[in-house]
Amino acid sequence: MSQSSCLCGNLRLSFTGDAVMKFRCHCLDDRKITGSLHSTNLVLPEDGVKVIHGTPKTYALNAESGATMTSYFCGDCGSTLYRKSSGIPGVTIIKVGCIDDLNALEEFKPDTELYVKHRVAWLPEIPGAAQLQGMM
Repeated sequence: MSQSSCLCGNLRLSFTGDAVMKFRCHCLDDRKITGSLHSTNLVLPEDGVKVIHGTPKTYALNAESGATMTSYFCGDCGSTLYRKSSGIPGVTIIKVGCIDDLNALEEFKPDTELYVKHRVAWLPEIPGAAQLQGMM
């Protein structure tokens, strides 16, 4: 079982299960919530993800895909730990940068890149990863 936490430690998750998908997303929403040019994500079955400390705040928006995307984040430090999409029910999208076990991060290398149409020219694609213009 792995864990994930926010910057201040007031929000913690545990998660287990096989990844449904591992992806790097270049959508404009992820740029805003990460403060970076992309996000790295691990998609897991919803029943394998549990909040073990704290209560996340939420923010929902209509994503570029047309689905409602809800972000779950720490109300104290603002770190987004996970998201859920109405377009892919039954799963939780974990933000890989918040995973606590640095050694485990190697196993979460993305096999897909989404919204590559928004990727900046100087950021190379991940070798071997599927390159998709949108969500799927």
